[in-house]
Amino acid sequence: MGTRVLGVDFSGATDAGRSVWVTEARHTDTGLAVTDCYRAADKWGVDRERVHAGLVDLATDGFAVVGFDFPFSLPAALLADHCGGTWRGLVEWVSGAGPDDPDTFASTCRSSAREHTGDGTAALRRETDLRRAALCPYGKRVQHQTFYGIRNVLGPLADRDDVTVAPIQDGDGTRVIEVYPAATFGWLGLYREGYKGEDRERRAANLDGLRTCGVDPGGFREAYETGHDALDSLAAAVSAGRATGDPVRHGPREEGHIYV
Repeated sequence: MGTRVLGVDFSGATDAGRSVWVTEARHTDTGLAVTDCYRAADKWGVDRERVHAGLVDLATDGFAVVGFDFPFSLPAALLADHCGGTWRGLVEWVSGAGPDDPDTFASTCRSSAREHTGDGTAALRRETDLRRAALCPYGKRVQHQTFYGIRNVLGPLADRDDVTVAPIQDGDGTRVIEVYPAATFGWLGLYREGYKGEDRERRAANLDGLRTCGVDPGGFREAYETGHDALDSLAAAVSAGRATGDPVRHGPREEGHIYV
């Protein structure tokens, strides 16, 4: 199992298969080589539940590390308010007795956050979000990814003996980690912003930057230059390929950690 890694650019939309992209890669003597890249719709269709179930199955197919691009947890204050202060409590909260949908999830988090900020601010971020300039995990732009990622993907994976959701859990087997492609590109000195949409030239520059770091995109350069979702899945795979051991954390383990 030791050489294969997986990177996923995630979506919580109803038609998630249209937006989710996957990159499979393996370690070589010279770096990281892409072995496959595809849109989730081509493998599982567009339906969110089918796509997320397919990702769970894929993640347990012998990869050493799997990187998912969505927030794995909430700020410690909100975990304490709603989840008994634990990440496992968060999984149970969004999977059962807690909010039924992303909107309720986000509004509940915002209501609690206002009690902690003291100034009416509704957006709390984890320590790892602050360190990597990531978004509030229940903000409008990511609330669907956070809710469905935890409920549909991390929940099933966390119950397996052959999977470890790192660094929150300890154990052997496949390590599942949180990644943030913008932070990965920024850490490498590439375009953190401005590479999405119609700007193919900046995507090409980011891809060239990854190549200088030992990443071989194989025959998938066109896919990575054409769409930012595909390129983000490559960045996710790169972060997965770099993830070794337990990282230096800033903040509680239960909040999780963004790997770059």
